[in-house]
Amino acid sequence: MSAPPSAGPSGESAVDLSGVKAPILYAGSAPFIKFSPDGGSFAFYPNGRMAVAFEKMGAGYYVFFYADNAEGTTLCAFDPFGCGYAAFANGKPRLTSRKQGGVYIDQPTGGKIAKSWSTSKPLREPIEFDLTDRIAFKFKNRTYIWARFTSQGLSHEYEFGELQQMAEDSYLSKSIGTVQMGPERGKKILDIDKVRLAQAANKARREAAGGMKELDGAKKGMITQDYMQLLPELKSVVASTEALQASVASGAWNVEVFNAKQTLIDTLSEQLPTLSMSLEMDPGSKRLEGMPATDPETLKKMLEASKFDGAVLPLSAAIKGASGRFRPDHGNHYRTPRKRLRELKSTTYDDYLKSMPKEQLAVVCCMAGWLPQCRRVEPVLELVNGENAGGGGGGGGGGGGAQARFQLLKFDMSESRYLKERYNISTLPMYLMYLGGKLAYAGSTLNGFGTGKDDLKKQVDKTLADAQRGAFLPDDYKFGATDNNLVSSFGATLNSTSTKLATAAR
Repeated sequence: MSAPPSAGPSGESAVDLSGVKAPILYAGSAPFIKFSPDGGSFAFYPNGRMAVAFEKMGAGYYVFFYADNAEGTTLCAFDPFGCGYAAFANGKPRLTSRKQGGVYIDQPTGGKIAKSWSTSKPLREPIEFDLTDRIAFKFKNRTYIWARFTSQGLSHEYEFGELQQMAEDSYLSKSIGTVQMGPERGKKILDIDKVRLAQAANKARREAAGGMKELDGAKKGMITQDYMQLLPELKSVVASTEALQASVASGAWNVEVFNAKQTLIDTLSEQLPTLSMSLEMDPGSKRLEGMPATDPETLKKMLEASKFDGAVLPLSAAIKGASGRFRPDHGNHYRTPRKRLRELKSTTYDDYLKSMPKEQLAVVCCMAGWLPQCRRVEPVLELVNGENAGGGGGGGGGGGGAQARFQLLKFDMSESRYLKERYNISTLPMYLMYLGGKLAYAGSTLNGFGTGKDDLKKQVDKTLADAQRGAFLPDDYKFGATDNNLVSSFGATLNSTSTKLATAAR
């Protein structure tokens, strides 16, 4: 059912009501709810008083619920951004909602805050209560508010709050594909018509936000009757429910929203460039002829998958001739000078030492991976091992050159207590040097006081010379509580000179 256009008080043509939903009537033909051309509506009590005003402004709705009394007490008022309040029967606030959060009060007089929420701590469960015996109310958040008005067996539900299209809308929703090849590979291809329509819708929402700011000069997010009184043109509307009803009848609340594509074109004119990025492109919608994407064949090629196999591209002559890592003499022939030490096990320890060449000195480095001192010295030992293996051909992995004078080996003290119990080792790293399976040196210092690479080589030369002339440590050699090779040598010197000192004393 549609109503014909009606004339206003001055004889001017009113808003065209064709296509508007037919009103719902009570049993006695009194209106229960009337609908507006823009999707809004007005509900009434059986006695004719206004019960609900659900009116569209901009891109959202202003919602007001009124009590069935002569004063027309406002029980609920919310703006298109979900900001507003719900009240007790006496008009005192019961629930308030702002952009930053809100509160819920449990009693109409002397009540306390039962619940509060904010943007960072939203409500876990929605709040539900009855504004009156005819109006049910539910609040989940600013984006979802629900109410139901029931009277004489008739019922109508309302869903309102902040529209989230502008917040959720993104360029991904306007994408028709992804560029699969070329320097723009991976970028989205957008439908410009959809972008423009979204911009128009967002503009309408911003205009609605501007209207709310005019209504709310103090930058408050809650619409009340007191705030509405700030605008002179609204004073007649909120003075009484009868005045509000009269303004609805006169068409003062009809607001036209331009969001159709044709209206957008008429408003912005045909001269503005627009481009419909679609495989089934309408030739009439193409603009900007110089853009490659306006050609359907070019667009089709852009959407094709890349045939690149992922293989490494050959280096150009310019890159090869450049300095740094792309020098032409750089290749896979490079090897690190470091070489890992061969690790000995307790079960084959003595057998391996005896199997070594008789002229080659075995240097066993007693290590523990958890000890920082050992972790610092191990790279140095690996460097010496690499130099020794490359230069002399020995060292546990050399080439075909002459036999190396020594071989660096490793024993993990964390894995076995074999050497600890055998030599009473209490300091790490510890160096044990053997020739022909016999111990020729034992100490935690090298060359008398050092632990560096040169100290190791000098200690190897000295120990090898001593062992070749038969200077070995005893077979049952063990460290004392604070003993090492330096202390042992000093003790031997004292023992050899004590008899001479005693003779001289006599």
